[in-house]
Amino acid sequence: MKRLTAGLVLLALPAVAQTTIEGDDTVIRLGNAPVAESKMRPAASSAAQAVMRGLDKLAGASEDIILTAGEATQFGPLTITMKDCRYPKGNPSGDAFVSLSVIDTNTNKSAFEGWMIASSPALNAMDHPRYDVWAIRCKLDDRTPSVVAGESSPFPIMRPEGLGGN
Repeated sequence: MKRLTAGLVLLALPAVAQTTIEGDDTVIRLGNAPVAESKMRPAASSAAQAVMRGLDKLAGASEDIILTAGEATQFGPLTITMKDCRYPKGNPSGDAFVSLSVIDTNTNKSAFEGWMIASSPALNAMDHPRYDVWAIRCKLDDRTPSVVAGESSPFPIMRPEGLGGN
C-alpha cells in the first residue's frame, strides 16, 4: 500500500518541473525555484594558422610552432596536424581554440586528438612522457607576430649586472 501511495503522490504533483531546450538556450524550471537561463555562445571565427608552443621536457627547450590548417608539422617525433583554429568573432587577440591531431611517430599511436584551449591548457592537455604542446593563439596572416611581448623569444633573457645569468 505504501508503494501505491507514493506513486499517487508523484502523480498528484503539478507538472511544473520541466526542461525546455531550444538550440543553445536552456530554460530550466523547478517548482518555485528561480529560472536558470544560459546565454548563447558568442560567435567564433576561424583562422588559417595557429601558434602553438612545444616543450621538450628532457632538454628543457621550448619553441613556438606555426601550424597551418590541414598541414602536418614535425616537433621531435611528433607529427602535429591542425584542423581548425577558432577565436571570438571580432576579437582575434581573444581566447584561441585549436583542433589538433598529434601522432607519436616512434610508437605510431595518437598522443592527442581534440581541442586545446589557450586560456586553459590543462583542461584538455596532451599526455606524452617527453614532449608537451599547448595553444597560444590563432594567427590571422603573416603580419601577425609569432612572438608577443612577454612570451618566449629567440633572444636570451637580459638581466642587470650583478644579478647573475647572462
